[in-house]
Amino acid sequence: MHNAFTWLSIIAGFLSGALWFYASGIKVPTNLVSGWDGWVGGLQEMSDGLKKQTTWNGWAAITTALAAVLQAFAQIYP
Repeated sequence: MHNAFTWLSIIAGFLSGALWFYASGIKVPTNLVSGWDGWVGGLQEMSDGLKKQTTWNGWAAITTALAAVLQAFAQIYP
């Protein structure tokens, strides 16, 4: 059982790293334009990029937590 928890924690750790690497490659547009009346364009594109990054970062954090829990189980149950 110890080996199963250990290997699962290793897999979850690598998966979390891959998810964070993917999230870091998502481009967030920063070319905002503004008009004379206070109108700001490009906010929707920026918001969409940030939402994508947030989603993938969230999954990466969950798999990191899973890796930590599995590693704890590997230590508790020899």
